[in-house]
Order: sequence, then structure tokens, then C-alpha cells
Amino acid sequence: MVAIVVCIMTTTYAAAQDSVRPHPEYTISIDGGATIPNTEKYSYIGGANFGVSAAINWQMTGERYWIQFWKQPRFGLYLEYLHSTNSVAGERIAISASMQNAIWRSNQSKQYTSEVFWYTGAGVALYTNPYERTQDTMNCFIGSYLNCIFNLGAGYSISFPDHSALTFSLRFSHSSNGYLLKPNQGLNYLMASVGYRLSTPTSSTPTQDRDTAAIQDRNKKTTKTYYNQHNEANQYHRIWASFAPAVVQSRWYDTESVPPKHKHYFAYTAQLGYMYYINQCLGFGANLDVMYNYSHIEMIEILYKKEANRPYLGACLDFEPRWGDLSVRLSAGYYIIKSEVVEIPFYEHLGVFYHFGKKLSQFAGVTIKAHAAHADYIEWHYGIELFINQPKRCVPAQGEVIL
Repeated sequence: MVAIVVCIMTTTYAAAQDSVRPHPEYTISIDGGATIPNTEKYSYIGGANFGVSAAINWQMTGERYWIQFWKQPRFGLYLEYLHSTNSVAGERIAISASMQNAIWRSNQSKQYTSEVFWYTGAGVALYTNPYERTQDTMNCFIGSYLNCIFNLGAGYSISFPDHSALTFSLRFSHSSNGYLLKPNQGLNYLMASVGYRLSTPTSSTPTQDRDTAAIQDRNKKTTKTYYNQHNEANQYHRIWASFAPAVVQSRWYDTESVPPKHKHYFAYTAQLGYMYYINQCLGFGANLDVMYNYSHIEMIEILYKKEANRPYLGACLDFEPRWGDLSVRLSAGYYIIKSEVVEIPFYEHLGVFYHFGKKLSQFAGVTIKAHAAHADYIEWHYGIELFINQPKRCVPAQGEVIL
């Protein structure tokens, strides 16, 4: 998960160069919600939660295509403290990297402006007392103090003339340790937040802001024509290949009668895929996965009296939005070949990647592999992009404002 923070912060730093102007914002929020059990078996962990969070975001401003396409997105860091009224779940302190994108924004020339946005993020969480499994035997749903977290949510904000804003949001948060330690049932939270955002004033004056808004209004039709003309030029294809090793715990569950041979095992995923980008920011494609999970060997040998000597094969459909050099890949897959120990025939990948390289296009990142949203293991990817039909960067005409 640390790679996610590194990727986002690296992209943010790079964005500060070459006509991209990050604008800092600071938010304090009050959070409240509930823990949602995965199954009825763990219904006792359900309960109300409340806490506080602080965030620093950098809103991207400038003329680059991806900034305009995503309506000046925000990248940032969130620090959160969450208290559970149910003592089994305990306290949670989390830090995460986040990305926020506007869905709709009102006319910025008005005194009060509104915005509807969605956001996502990932990081790490530390569970404090009373999380102590040796004293509380009911704490059998998560096997480690340190866990990974994933957030997905949406919200609404209203900005005031003094550059401050009120924010309201609703998010889903998931915690698990990626099966590095057992048990790994994970914890799910549904949270609502009310926050106050401070934003430093820019160098522009209110008159300049009104002039800019007027220019935007006049160029609205020009902008639409610009995108229609240049979207075709921004369409391109790529073939990519990657390799992702992982470390997983033993999956053998009857450890008392038959102890596992090893505590941790090696797993890997080799991928070959195709991606078609309809513009510089949205890609659709498919790929084949060749997977081998050595943690299944002992289960297959003991339960089914077979020798586990073949890899798994899966096929995926991919969706990959991009923010400059940073991308998020969402994949939904189906096993073509699998063993009996894999009960669910479908699986998912959620990954964050940083793209780099001049002579040879490369990418690196981290992916969570899951079955029905239940984390299986964390993969560390390195890959190359081949046969790229990369268009030249589209630059707007002088004086033209792209919305």
C-alpha cells in the first residue's frame, strides 16, 4: 500500500512542473457511521463508530488535457481517528492517499459555487486497544494490528467567497491485511462526514475570476468542438505484459490436526493484455492471467489426494482511467482453469500504477486480488507496454480555455 502513496505523491510532484499548478487545501471533518459485518457469523462486530479526520489536498490547475478532462482533480493525504462503540472492533488510526474528481461544478462566476464529486483512496490502518486477541477471543476476524484500507465515496461541497467550503460525503471503507496473517475476514465501514475546507486565495482577483468565467462561457462551444476534434487524435492502442509476485499465508485451515508445511508461500500472476484508449484518460481492454498459488498445494494434496502441478488460467475485462502518469486499473476475471479449492469462479483485481520510461514504456504498481470483494493477496507489478500508437500531445490554441 505504501506504493500507492508514493505513486500519487510522485505524480503530484511531477504535476507541479510544466504549466501545472497544484493549489493546497486543508479540511477538518467529523465522521460517523457503522461497522458492517461480512457475514452473520461475525454479526457481533457490528456497531456505531465516530471520529475525526484531517486532510491536505492539492487541486490541480492548468491547461493539460487530463486536468481539464477530470475537472481539476485533487490529490491528497488523509489522517483519520475512528472510535468504535463496540469494544471488539477497537480503535483505528489510519493514513491514506486519496484522489478526488468533480462530477458536476456550478458556474464559478457566482458568489457561492457548488460541486458534486467522487473520491477513492488507499493506505494503512493501525488498530489499537482493545484489539488484543489473547485477551478477547472474539477478535478472530482480523489477524494483525496493521492493515490495509480502501475507501470509495461521493460527496457535495458548497464554496464561499472567502475561499472556504462546507463538505458533505458518504463513503465505504474496507480494512484487511491482504491475507498476510490469518484470520482475514476484514472489517467494512459505512461512514458519513461533515467537513470545513480552507483554501488559500490564488493570485487572481475577483474581477479576473469573473473575466475568466466569461471567457469560459464564450468558449464553451469551441471547447466542445476541440474535444471532438482531438479525441480521435488521442485514441491509441497498446499491448502490455507484466509479472506480479506475491507472498501469501497457508490456506490450510485444519492446522491443529495437520500443521502446514510452511507459514508463507509464493504466488505469482503473469499477464498479457490489450488496452484501447478512447482518449488520454479512459481505456478499455482485456487480458489473460496465468496464476500459480503455492499455498493451495497442501490443501489439494490432503483434501483431494492430488498433485498440484498446474497453474490457473483466467480471462479479464479491464477498465483503466488515467491521470497523467498515474492510472487505476479495475479488472473482473473468470477462471478458465482452476483447482477444486477455488470455490468462486470469478475474481477481481484493483490496482494503482505509475507509468514511466522514454525509450521503453514501463509501469509499476500494486494490486489487490479478491474473490467477491474478499481479499486474496497483494501483488507487486512490473510491466512493459509494447506497440504503442502514442499521439502527440494536444495543445490548445493561444487564448483558448478548455473546460
